[in-house]
Amino acid sequence: MPPVLIIDGYNLIRNSPTLSPIDRQDIEEGREVLISRLAEYRKARRFPITVVFDGTGSYHLSSAGETRMGIKILYSRQGQTADDLIVSLANRKGRETVVVTSDRGIRDRLEKADCFCISSETFDAKIDDALYELYKGSDLEEEEDLSYARVKKGTGRRLSKRARKRRELLRRL
Repeated sequence: MPPVLIIDGYNLIRNSPTLSPIDRQDIEEGREVLISRLAEYRKARRFPITVVFDGTGSYHLSSAGETRMGIKILYSRQGQTADDLIVSLANRKGRETVVVTSDRGIRDRLEKADCFCISSETFDAKIDDALYELYKGSDLEEEEDLSYARVKKGTGRRLSKRARKRRELLRRL
């Protein structure tokens, strides 16, 4: 079963070299470009994606959320931060969860939960790789896997179960 991606929207926008200049011009345009990039990523990877934006202080944003182009979009309610909403979504049990954020506070809060965190910069690079594969037909992941398959490691170098699971999730992203 594919993992559920929960994305800290503004954090990803502001840490992306592609999206941050757009965000500086118009914040709503930055959100729209992020959602369209994620929709393209979803075509390539087929992961369920939820994007969380901070809606505190914005009265025109719907706190109920919406779904556009297969991407679930949520805004935090008045008196709630996006960080709190992300943590509550990630703590739900039942499926593997990957949280995309560079916010150290969120990562520290989710450390004990059974979900993995990936930095916004790393995920932005994963989006670029997936879009390249989608439109150019090249499979970058297979090329990388072949180079690792030749290296034999003894049992003394085996990663922990959690580390192996994390590596597998990152490979699939």
